[in-house]
Amino acid sequence: MQRKKEEKRKAILDAAEELVAEKGMAGMTMEQVAQKADVATGTVYLYFKNKGSLFAAVNACLNQEYNKYLQEKVSKCVTGSEKVRTMGDGTIEFFLGNPQKWKAITELYQMKVKDYEDPNVQDFLQEVNYMVQMMAEGYRQGMKEGTIRKDLDPVATAIYNRMAFGNAFTPTTEQKMLLEHNKISPDRYLTVASGLIVRSTHRVLPEDQDVKKP
Repeated sequence: MQRKKEEKRKAILDAAEELVAEKGMAGMTMEQVAQKADVATGTVYLYFKNKGSLFAAVNACLNQEYNKYLQEKVSKCVTGSEKVRTMGDGTIEFFLGNPQKWKAITELYQMKVKDYEDPNVQDFLQEVNYMVQMMAEGYRQGMKEGTIRKDLDPVATAIYNRMAFGNAFTPTTEQKMLLEHNKISPDRYLTVASGLIVRSTHRVLPEDQDVKKP
């Protein structure tokens, strides 16, 4: 019985992710989710009390998958600088390699939370904070190693950089127009944004040190 419940919940989440990517949050309805998940509309409401709760659950699942991808890559790193930079590169790789998830996460980036006590909202917060703490730990290690600026607040910097990256993933209409006018692709823009974030937090980059060596 529990397995069937989990399978239905996953089917609903998968359907919602696809619809959010295709239609956006405003264009998605609970009836559409039910139809795509092959369940009754009432069943959707048994698992999620409203669209906001469903959006939070989809966002939590996307971030959980994204975190696992980053954690696997970071676990192979040695230095704090490597960990921080790998998280940036891994973010680009993960979302460019999963177009539907990219579209869904960029749409859900605009998600407005009304019920902070909703378990799905709490799950979402836990996942995004896990990523922030993973990056903050990389900063702390880099500070000890001398590659990261010591005047930074690791957690606040990680939160800011997550938001900055989010903006790079979800450019405004003005940004999109400027990028298209200047023939700059979205992935190129992400690469530039990642480079700026890295250099703004580092005292020195390994490759810069190599250049200075005789």
